[in-house]
Amino acid sequence: MGDIKKVGIIDYGTGNIASIFKAINSIGASPFLISKKNQIKNCDCLIFPGVGHFGEAIKYLRKNSLNESLAYIFDSKIPVLGICLGFQLLTQASDECPHEEGFGFLPLKTERIKILNQLSYKVPHIGWNSINLSNSNVSLLNNIEYKDQIFYYSNAYSIKYNKSVKLKLASYTHESEWIAIAEYENIFGVQFHPEKSRAQGLQLIKNFISIAGKS
Repeated sequence: MGDIKKVGIIDYGTGNIASIFKAINSIGASPFLISKKNQIKNCDCLIFPGVGHFGEAIKYLRKNSLNESLAYIFDSKIPVLGICLGFQLLTQASDECPHEEGFGFLPLKTERIKILNQLSYKVPHIGWNSINLSNSNVSLLNNIEYKDQIFYYSNAYSIKYNKSVKLKLASYTHESEWIAIAEYENIFGVQFHPEKSRAQGLQLIKNFISIAGKS
């Protein structure tokens, strides 16, 4: 990847990001925690981590004025990766907290997973699941063979797959079809946890960080 990329990890008070730091260090990049808006300009790319509650995360970011940097993030074309909850924060809204708006980087809405066949499918959705559909060339899956496109999930909320949305998308199935990956310009979201998904997850993070060198 050439020079060492500085990867900012957005802090919204979850305190459970050690696995992301470990994954980023393992592929030769340099992670650091972002808790103030002026720190964002010091990184090559940003990650919104994947543990916590939608409403509490939004309130924490607002309290610490990190939400004021959203326009800069999008306009500057800094690559952004949202993981699980972090992906959901990039959407317009979530059933988890209907009274709080998401960042709206992606024209999507996060829904509570509702299951009809409760003998076969559980909520939360916890465990491994494979990518089963892509509507385009999803760059986060570069150099990951199809047989290895299986990732670890831990989520009670997700985003319905809609092929009419003008984004690059890949999906997974948990009774219904849901979005596994979304890509739009400099904004990337994954519903699974790549930092907990073995070698293929590390490759996906490496793919994301490599985009920072092209922006």
